Amino acid sequence: MTVEIIGFITLVVGIAGLFLQPSFIVYVFMASTLLGAAAAFILEAVGGTNISPSHLLLGFLSLTLLSQPDIRRNALTSIQSGGASFWLLVTLIYSLLSAYFLPRFFEGQTFVFAVRAQNSGSVLLAPSMSNITQSIYFIGNFVCFILLSAYANSAAGRRVLLNAALACAILNLGFAALDLITYWTGTTDLLSFIRNANYTLLSDTEVAGFKRIVGSFTEASSFGYCTLGYFAFTSQLWFNGVRPRLTFVVMMLSLISLVFSTSTTAYVGLGIYLIVVYGATAFRFATKSATPRMVLFLIAGPIVAAFAVLLIQFSDTYSAYIGGLLDTMVFNKLSTDSGVERSMWNQQALQSFVDTFGFGVGNGSVRASSFVVACLASLGFIGTIMYGMFLYYVMIGSPTPATAAPLDRALREAAKSTCLAWLIGTTVSGALLDLGIPFFAYAALASIIPSPYANVEKQRVEFLRERASAATI
Repeated sequence: MTVEIIGFITLVVGIAGLFLQPSFIVYVFMASTLLGAAAAFILEAVGGTNISPSHLLLGFLSLTLLSQPDIRRNALTSIQSGGASFWLLVTLIYSLLSAYFLPRFFEGQTFVFAVRAQNSGSVLLAPSMSNITQSIYFIGNFVCFILLSAYANSAAGRRVLLNAALACAILNLGFAALDLITYWTGTTDLLSFIRNANYTLLSDTEVAGFKRIVGSFTEASSFGYCTLGYFAFTSQLWFNGVRPRLTFVVMMLSLISLVFSTSTTAYVGLGIYLIVVYGATAFRFATKSATPRMVLFLIAGPIVAAFAVLLIQFSDTYSAYIGGLLDTMVFNKLSTDSGVERSMWNQQALQSFVDTFGFGVGNGSVRASSFVVACLASLGFIGTIMYGMFLYYVMIGSPTPATAAPLDRALREAAKSTCLAWLIGTTVSGALLDLGIPFFAYAALASIIPSPYANVEKQRVEFLRERASAATI
């Protein structure tokens, strides 16, 4: 086992968190989810498996939060309620069974593109180390969801998670700026201590003469996926008047980062997300539940989009540049080597689903190019239904009560929008069943039980005072 510099720092921070307030470890854990290219430990004995800082800090988060009786009680109650926690636990159990039994039962009966393949071709299905590592990741996702759901059961916990999420959105932009600055100045080695994982790193590539933004991740696609979620989070907070000056600035900077990321996931995901949100906002306007900023979005959105299109059309230089970029990253993507390869992943994954009579090949056995396809190929029809029930309860299965406190309602809507954006992004290009720790952290926020309006008069007054003191945009 190799302990990296970032791993030593993570250990020190995690140990310190055991002696500080729980909010400290929550903040650093949420921030660590941005380190997508970092490895705290590298386990050579198990094929060079990376232990990320976020997974290491998840252990310290568990020790800290589970030491509190209220957290333990809330966690057990949420599982027994039959909602999102219950269905995630059922999916976890099924995925663990699938990872062990299905690759053995259907061994040699279908081809798969392995998760950690040594070559680019397909291989016959067989048990592999990825069945173990992906199962461990899924366990970590469950632990993250259940702990943060229990922590967010209090108003103080929700306030900490709100601040931590906003801090992550800002920190993500900071990493994007560092990525560009170090590239332009030839000092990319300064970020090598957080780009040390055994992954293929594409941090120094250009498209159409522009440096692809990767931030603290392995490639532009991962950065675009992450930033899409933070754009969704801050835009919904701005719609609902939560710290409008801050959320507006972070929202716009995140949007600019998405535009210049040169990521297909970012472009396609952003387009689909904006269409969905515009339709949902129009519905709220029709039902007279839209906020003034939502109305502004409905009116100004099409005007700004039309103005941008006209501006590009009237400039031959901009038109040629944008047209070439879109052709390369979106319209002709499937005809590129990467696009052809990803199409093959999906085709073979669906074939594996058929070859196993709808049971799947087990979690960690197959790589696809869409979360939906990966879910079907890995867990089969039964497991996909279980996973779908979890996502249903996160997104729409538990409506926000009309008596909910304003801040709780805004936080819940923002978290749901974040999960929606990431689901869109991973459906476009997700290779695995694992949605990642950040998704489950925000899914926990989306599943909170809001405080009744009548019992949070103090919170309501604080919220209204915060809105009144901030400059409106």
